[in-house]
Amino acid sequence: MTTEKAGALILMTFSIAYGLLAFKIPLTFLAQRETFNARTMPFVLGIIGTLLSFLILVLPSGQTDEEDKVKDAFRGLDWSRVGLLIGIMIFYSITLRFLGFVISSIIFLVGGFYILGERRIWLLFIGSVPLVLFIWFLMSRILGMYIAPGEIFYLLGAIK
Repeated sequence: MTTEKAGALILMTFSIAYGLLAFKIPLTFLAQRETFNARTMPFVLGIIGTLLSFLILVLPSGQTDEEDKVKDAFRGLDWSRVGLLIGIMIFYSITLRFLGFVISSIIFLVGGFYILGERRIWLLFIGSVPLVLFIWFLMSRILGMYIAPGEIFYLLGAIK
C-alpha cells in the first residue's frame, strides 16, 4: 500500500465518522425545519471528504516507478515536536474555560509558533495577538456570538 492510499484510507475513515457524528448535533425545535442548520456543514464536509478519499483509493496513482512504503514515509520525522503540539492542544482545551478565548488562544498560538521554531519574541506576539483579537471581534461584535470571558475574570472581580 502506498502512502497516498494509506492517507486516503485514514481520511475516509475520519470523514465517515465525522459525517455520522453530525447527526448527533442537537437542534432546537425551529432549526429542525430549516434547510441549513447546525448539522448541514459537518454532514456535507463528511460526504465530500468520503467521496474524495474514495476516488483516491479507487483511481490509479500517478506513480510509475517504485511505490513508496507507508513505513518509509514516517521514518525520520520529528515526533517530539508532534507530541509537544498535541500537548499544547490539550492544554488549550483545558484552559479555554478558565482563562477565556482571548488569553488561551494567544498562549496557544505563541506556544505553537515557538514549538515550530520561531524564536523572536516580538514576532510571536505580533503574529498571534492581532489575529486572536480580530477573530474575537469578528465572532463577538460582527456575528453577535457570545464568547465567555473566562472564569479567571470572575474570580478576580473584573466582571460581575
